Amino acid sequence: MAGVYPQNFKEAIISAIPNCTTMVLGMMTMNLWIYGHLSWENFLSALGPIYVTAFCLDFFVVGPIVMRGLQRVNKMKYMPLVRVGLMAAILTGLAPVIETGYAPSVVQYFMALPRNYVVALLLQVFVAYRFGSWVLVRSRMLKSGLNVAK
Repeated sequence: MAGVYPQNFKEAIISAIPNCTTMVLGMMTMNLWIYGHLSWENFLSALGPIYVTAFCLDFFVVGPIVMRGLQRVNKMKYMPLVRVGLMAAILTGLAPVIETGYAPSVVQYFMALPRNYVVALLLQVFVAYRFGSWVLVRSRMLKSGLNVAK
């Protein structure tokens, strides 16, 4: 599925939804577990706000900024590293506040940031991107009338 990129705004949304869903579910579960707040109550109460925040931040802010910046220096191959890094930097501080109402200290933030970056990068590269690409390919097949039961 390498090289499967959205060709228009509708396809970008189609691939972004499963990608963002995978990232939010994975990172929320890990961070709530690490901070000792993993419960259905905390998870379900924070899922909506975190999902909307992460999706809007990635799709409308971080994605376009990283895309323009890397196009200017002709280094598009670094897109996942930079995009995940910026998202991890923002959400490492913001997500705990949304999930549990707890604002991490500066020391806790800088201790959590490398862990969140590495886990988010691995989750993005090996699971979320592939899932989003799979959904995009399936939606193209449905649109063209090909059999997707395979």
